[in-house]
Amino acid sequence: MAIRDERTERTAAAARACRADWAVLTSPDTVFYSVQHDMLIETGPSPFAGGPTTAFVAANGSATGLLVNNLEEPAARASSADHVISYPGLDLLDLSAVERRFLEAAERAARELEVGGTVAVQEATFPASLHAVLEERGARFVSIDHELDVARSTKTPVEIDSLRWCAHLASVGQRAALQAARPGRSELEIWADVRLAMERLEGGRMPMLGDMASGIDRTAAISGWPTSRIVEEGDPILCDLAPRARGYWGDSCNAIFVGEPSPEFMRLYETTRRSVEHIRETLRPGISAADFDRSVRAVFERDGLANPIHTGHGIGTGVHEWPRIVPGQDVTIQAGMVLMLEPGTYVGGIGGVRLERMFLVTETGNEILSDFEHLLAPA
Repeated sequence: MAIRDERTERTAAAARACRADWAVLTSPDTVFYSVQHDMLIETGPSPFAGGPTTAFVAANGSATGLLVNNLEEPAARASSADHVISYPGLDLLDLSAVERRFLEAAERAARELEVGGTVAVQEATFPASLHAVLEERGARFVSIDHELDVARSTKTPVEIDSLRWCAHLASVGQRAALQAARPGRSELEIWADVRLAMERLEGGRMPMLGDMASGIDRTAAISGWPTSRIVEEGDPILCDLAPRARGYWGDSCNAIFVGEPSPEFMRLYETTRRSVEHIRETLRPGISAADFDRSVRAVFERDGLANPIHTGHGIGTGVHEWPRIVPGQDVTIQAGMVLMLEPGTYVGGIGGVRLERMFLVTETGNEILSDFEHLLAPA
């Protein structure tokens, strides 16, 4: 069957760039990217899975396949995969080890799809059990990691639409955080209001990453999950929200202040605001990631400050994708990249500030996909 989706075509092209006959992909983000199958798992591997959900993409475009447990089969049938091979992950009568059932299904998938020759895999997630199955068929293995990073770094129109929605979800969360951040409330209570606003809009539960760190010490430490700490007058808050919806991730960060900020804190905030304006004015295709990173860091350095983390990163089916915007990154920024740019500075005894938005690199410059304002308090 002909390959239908441009993301699947790019996956096949990445396999060809590796001189491989097949791509066999085992991380959730690339499974969705390659055959548009969403596992809908937030907390890690399912106890009913004997191995990773696996996508098979023929380099010549002749076939795609999915290996899933029976709980995932309905979603797999809705994916773009030509063939779905399932095994009983949840079965009251089958007392065999679920890992054994996975292996038997993997052997069946490899046989039915005729997987062999040179197989391109993801080194960090490809399991020894699947390696053994394919090795028995005479397969040779190469890494597809870099080629797939490059393929995924520029986005298709479908992906941009999905990312725009995820950016909007994060923006709704940021506006909710501004309203919810009041003295006497815990970080967890604020986080609950934020999550409810986003999930109500999406219409269901979503995986979500991020930070809700309040107080001078916690914000100066750069990141932190929400806790039972009670927000007090005079507290800074770092609100970093990364919701996942429809197979893609959003991301964002705002610095909030409860009460009247000190002059020392405002120095951090205003410098970070200037760095955001610099990003808006200078981000464009054709510049190197390293040069762009250097120019953003220079805004802080002129004020005697520093940013100890990356300036940004790509985003898509993974929350952090290639390229990272860091010193020495010898990559040319291209039109079609979607980047999370999050300049910030963090000083002990004063607090931390990080301001993050989603940017689409266009042919002539950039477009901000995030639709919230960076405000210290409700307008």
